[in-house]
Amino acid sequence: MNLGMFIIGSVVFIVSFSFFKISALQKTKNYDVSWLKLFSVFFVDLAVLIIGSMGTGIIFVTVFNIFHG
Repeated sequence: MNLGMFIIGSVVFIVSFSFFKISALQKTKNYDVSWLKLFSVFFVDLAVLIIGSMGTGIIFVTVFNIFHG
């Protein structure tokens, strides 16, 4: 059950962060952006997704275990 809760927490974070990125991209349509800047933004976003997924999954499992003993 803990793995399922961890996966649910990760999916919730990835979906919410994806909606955030979609709205941010729609607001900043700049075609003069260099590839190096795009790759750096991609790697920062990837790190945020990994850390956020792990953190949210851990929080979900911790709260679940606290309330269900």
